[in-house]
Amino acid sequence: MKKMMFITNRLPFPNTDGRKNLLQQYIYQIKDIYPECQIVNLSFVDDKKYLKDQPDAISRLVCLQLPGMAEKLFNVLVYSLLMRRWPLQVSVYYSRRTHRLIKEMIKEEQPEFIFYDMVRVAEYVTDGIGQKVLSYDDLLSLRYERQLQWFHYIPSVFGGFSDKLPSGIKRFANLKFIQKWLVSFESKLLHKYEKHAAQNFQHLIFTSPKEAETFRQIVSHRSCLGIPMRFDPDKKMTGNPRSYDRNKIVFVGKMDIPHNSSAVVYFCEQIWPKIKQQAPKAKFYIVGKNPTAEVLRLQQAYPDIIVTGEVDNVKRVVSDAALMIAPLLFGTGIKTKIVEAMSWGVPVVTNPIGSEGINAINHEDLFVCETDEEMVQNVLLLLDNDEINEKVSRNSIRYVTHHFSSSVTRKNLELILS
Repeated sequence: MKKMMFITNRLPFPNTDGRKNLLQQYIYQIKDIYPECQIVNLSFVDDKKYLKDQPDAISRLVCLQLPGMAEKLFNVLVYSLLMRRWPLQVSVYYSRRTHRLIKEMIKEEQPEFIFYDMVRVAEYVTDGIGQKVLSYDDLLSLRYERQLQWFHYIPSVFGGFSDKLPSGIKRFANLKFIQKWLVSFESKLLHKYEKHAAQNFQHLIFTSPKEAETFRQIVSHRSCLGIPMRFDPDKKMTGNPRSYDRNKIVFVGKMDIPHNSSAVVYFCEQIWPKIKQQAPKAKFYIVGKNPTAEVLRLQQAYPDIIVTGEVDNVKRVVSDAALMIAPLLFGTGIKTKIVEAMSWGVPVVTNPIGSEGINAINHEDLFVCETDEEMVQNVLLLLDNDEINEKVSRNSIRYVTHHFSSSVTRKNLELILS
């Protein structure tokens, strides 16, 4: 019986964010390809309350321990600051005791494939048994580099990752000038480490096929593939016109992630007042868990803004919106929130950063805006014009069906497993 192992930097369940959704996709598609295989998950635990949600597709779950405070400090000081060998996020995830456990588990389970979840667990790679697959998600070095010009809109440049930093370093890292230096420092370390780590793995995965091809050329790796998030639109949605609230605009995302929190702060400060002048009944819903203090304050600072926090059913909250806005200031890879909204038939207004890796037709499948004024005009157009709203809704569903359905996203995973 085939065995597959996943070493994840967070539990790959439940489906509370895009990364968990993608990890579940890999797991379920592997089970589709090899129904009798066993999947063993060695995972750091982001929240113990999620343990009860372990899916049947995972045959065995082993919880991993992060390094203690002393080991984190040693890793950061020696391997990151002195030797410039590990990015900070590798240093705060690497435990020698945990590495010994992983080696023992690999020897015991004898997996045919081992999937490593992002570069922060790449240092746990073990020689010998099994084909090794590193899932980069996207190029974090490039994402951090792009953050540098938008510090005014970023409350915490490290997002949820900052919770893993030692408390002393975390307090120090909250100073803006220190943050800017840290992001620049981490970006350079990641740029070097991402290329170095590639040589230890037989297969590399990115969410964006475009980014995978770019990285393949940089490192000359024989197996560097893009496996985007899968979305299978409901075919019934392409028939009758959808029912939606003509005054409802939404943004979706985990709200302690810098590229999400900065996007909504920027939108509310620079774009929302211009929309409200011409569409006074419009309401803006910020949907996603862990909203930062800066995001929560937007409700008091600007009219008709609703911060929902985590919701039980994102589709129910979002699918009746007139449009989804995605004014991302920085980011890398495919923005799955955009593809997901398109799969529900919700028209999307974004910018070149948001549409990166999505080769949809501008003004037909979605709207890609070069300026704030263009974004205002396209939002107003979708609020006011039912015919255009319905056309973009139908086109977006068709686009996702052709480029992000299960059959399309599964092909490269089958290549790896073969």
